[in-house]
Amino acid sequence: MLNKEYLERRDGAGVEEISTSESIAEAIENGLIAEARQIIGQGKEAFVCWGTDNQNRMVAVKTYKLFKTTHRDVIHGTYRTNPYVIVSQFAKLEYYKNLDLFQAKLPVPEPYKYAGFSYSMQLIGDEEGPAPLLRDVSKSFFDDPADILEECIDILYDMFQAHFVHGDFSEHNLLWYDEKIHVIDFLQTKHFALKDAVPYGSSLIPLSRAYRILKKDLNSLLPFFKRLFRIEVNYDEVLEYILGDIKNKIDRELELSLETSS
Repeated sequence: MLNKEYLERRDGAGVEEISTSESIAEAIENGLIAEARQIIGQGKEAFVCWGTDNQNRMVAVKTYKLFKTTHRDVIHGTYRTNPYVIVSQFAKLEYYKNLDLFQAKLPVPEPYKYAGFSYSMQLIGDEEGPAPLLRDVSKSFFDDPADILEECIDILYDMFQAHFVHGDFSEHNLLWYDEKIHVIDFLQTKHFALKDAVPYGSSLIPLSRAYRILKKDLNSLLPFFKRLFRIEVNYDEVLEYILGDIKNKIDRELELSLETSS
């Protein structure tokens, strides 16, 4: 029989959603931001505030909400954990995933600091405000949208060759700034091993799982360009290009899994 204290913690009893103003006040207190200018993104799981920090850098601060996230299973055993602890862990996790990608020299914002339910990063934009999402850029703005698709495919290639998969690589998480594509939103990003046999508790995911996530990302990206710009490419050729030499390892793992199941 579960005790009353556990049931209350599990159901979030006595825990209230923190308002955006309260979250910004906490971010200021924790030194993530010195002056908040505007809320620039509001999703079901988090919101993003634009401003400047104590070093006068333009920053974006991402803050997770308590009860809206669909990522509870990211952290093992979180169903037993206070919601405040869960959300703090999300901010920390995304900070370090962002840092891994930044250190791999991928086109992502530089992460600065995490604290509480938030983490701060370089603002992709300028004094006039943040860069637009790819979904919000007028299709007439690009001289040749095929070049933009090619750039996105090259980013997926670089990411996969560095042994990362994004997990939500779509027009909703791609920014257009300074004539280049920049990638955001990393909580669902995974670092993978070059095999399927990974130790229990490893931070790496199996190679065949990374392969499935990559195909999911392509199935988000390519239809957007087909729908908006009428650009069609050969899916299999694009996939093979992104896989590069890792394709041989994937083929072997898939072959082994078939042998095991037969």
